Amino acid sequence: MTHLILDKVSVHYDGQPAPAVERVSLDIAKGDFVVLVGRSGCGKTSLLNVAAGLVEPAGGLATVGGRPITGPGSDRAVVFQNDALFPWLTARENVAFALRLRGVSADKRARRADELLSLVKLGDAGDKRIWELSGGMRQRVGLARALAAEPEFLLLDEPLGALDALTRERMQTTLLDLWAAAQVGVLMVTHGIEEALVLATRIVVLAPGPGHVVRTFETHFGRRYAAGEPIRAIKADPAFAAARAELTGAIFEGEAA
Repeated sequence: MTHLILDKVSVHYDGQPAPAVERVSLDIAKGDFVVLVGRSGCGKTSLLNVAAGLVEPAGGLATVGGRPITGPGSDRAVVFQNDALFPWLTARENVAFALRLRGVSADKRARRADELLSLVKLGDAGDKRIWELSGGMRQRVGLARALAAEPEFLLLDEPLGALDALTRERMQTTLLDLWAAAQVGVLMVTHGIEEALVLATRIVVLAPGPGHVVRTFETHFGRRYAAGEPIRAIKADPAFAAARAELTGAIFEGEAA
């Protein structure tokens, strides 16, 4: 099984007196949904950028499938908070863009794009321009475009952070549906405590000064949803409330009042 591994990774930006991240290790396998949480400045996005090949670590090693990560690659697809779609293209053309770069024929890439749009519940939106879509719909297109490259890992940097609360809640279940259908490994950054619990198979709590791991939680709520349990029932479970309290305590432990 392919693994995305950060082994004792440190990140140090030029001009900064201290490392942003120091000796953090993560192991994400296909089928895992690993979520990074923690207070601002703890290095969540820095670690995701190392995994994406956008930042070179100052120490340690990042690998995917046993190969050192030296830059972006088709085995990893990144989705940011801002959708970064091409506004002059339709939703279908945006999703098909990666296939176009690979030389896939127009007919085949249109069919595949429509399949992926249906997977994110936008089957009737293929001909719409990006400016005609809501924020949540644009993020769905962005997720479909990421999956078009058939990556082994999805790297998600606060992909739902700009959405309103109701849309964000709907998008959480969309993410779980995509994860279950595509069988990819996911590494996600979020500031949402409940969101982390809903989505993750494992939550890694980071603290700043410099960024380091303070707690790791193995969670099962996302798998319960994938197995068919309604999301409302999961959130109403006393075990969910207890996990939320424990995770909140871990994130803010040691913070000055």
